[in-house]
Amino acid sequence: MFDEDKTRFRRAEEALRFYFRLRELLHSGRTSRLVAEELPADACTMAANAIDDYQCIGWCMQGLDEIALWLLSELYGPSGFGVRRRTFSQACKAGKLEFPERNFRLREIGMIHGHALGVVKRGLGRLGMIPVRHLQSVHDRRRRIRTAGKRGHYQGRRGGQAGIIRARRVR
Repeated sequence: MFDEDKTRFRRAEEALRFYFRLRELLHSGRTSRLVAEELPADACTMAANAIDDYQCIGWCMQGLDEIALWLLSELYGPSGFGVRRRTFSQACKAGKLEFPERNFRLREIGMIHGHALGVVKRGLGRLGMIPVRHLQSVHDRRRRIRTAGKRGHYQGRRGGQAGIIRARRVR
């Protein structure tokens, strides 16, 4: 029985791994760099099988440039059993080989990844494929920051007192 409230994936990262593994199967193991023309123009309304999921996830990547698509395929691409997932530093080295005119830095790779993952998360959330986190209001965030600041100040003051007590014991 199909549960209406249940999502297909827990996180966007899982959906991307699924997408790139299925892409490798559909291309008989010979996958080239992912390009924007390969992505579907429309998303399916109700994902009933793996191919529908594949198309929906591909639709969520619409609007990303070629470097962001390459980076997602590099990080979440097929890694097989027993092979570790690629790290940002490995992707940075591969990016320098793939795009010799660009001088990638590790921080830039992280920023591109964060942007691309955000775009995919928003799309998957709209389609109901991942759980959508409720956004906190500005008031809730301010209150949380304020209490964290008070907590740090209080612990800092007590920490200072502990240092005084230890100093007295040493003498």
